[in-house]
Amino acid sequence: MNKFVFSSIAAFMSFNVFALATPDAPHIYIQGNASITTIPDNVKLTVAIVEIDKDLIAAKNKADNTMAKAIKLAKSKGVEEKGIYASNISIQRETEYNRETGKQNFVGYRVTRNLSLTLTDTKQYPVLLQQLVNSGINEINQTQFVSSRYEELQKQAQKLAIKDARAAAKEFANDYGVELKGLYTASNSPLDTGVQPYMRAEKMIMADAAPSNYVPDAYNGGEITITASSYAVYYIEN
Repeated sequence: MNKFVFSSIAAFMSFNVFALATPDAPHIYIQGNASITTIPDNVKLTVAIVEIDKDLIAAKNKADNTMAKAIKLAKSKGVEEKGIYASNISIQRETEYNRETGKQNFVGYRVTRNLSLTLTDTKQYPVLLQQLVNSGINEINQTQFVSSRYEELQKQAQKLAIKDARAAAKEFANDYGVELKGLYTASNSPLDTGVQPYMRAEKMIMADAAPSNYVPDAYNGGEITITASSYAVYYIEN
């Protein structure tokens, strides 16, 4: 379930001039905030195969064979071609310090291949992970649960933050018995006003439908919170 949470930070009444962020006229400085909480529907997984052998060709062949198995497994679990990235091979000489001789002994060639996958069926994640390990993958570098709707939700959050800032300005002006006379400036980043806004106590919560491919019994990736802020300076008149 996606949850929208608004928390307004509203207002500082000021008659000073701080750079160009505020006008040389009565005004209020407003910050609106919004956050959207959603359930992740994709998993980004980065794994690797590391082989060490004194025979470089043997180490490379082992790594390549394991990578081929891993890619085949990923495809069998529904990972699309565009969601698979197999990196180029990395080769390093591996040595080990011998305390008795005081020399570095050659252990072998360390051959590494990295594989990044984007799994769109989260219920397949634990199964795929185990099968990758069984196939020879010996490093799990990163697992990230993400939303395929992130950009869409980020835009929604930004619009809600702007809406929240406008509502906060009206409420603050009404509480102080002044009238809003128009917008002076607005930004998605904090303004150089030299003052700190304060938080309103009120919060408003709304609910949205979960992603269409959300699986309630899948591996629990928690929730993702997408936030946005909007800053504005409004002219006021007593």
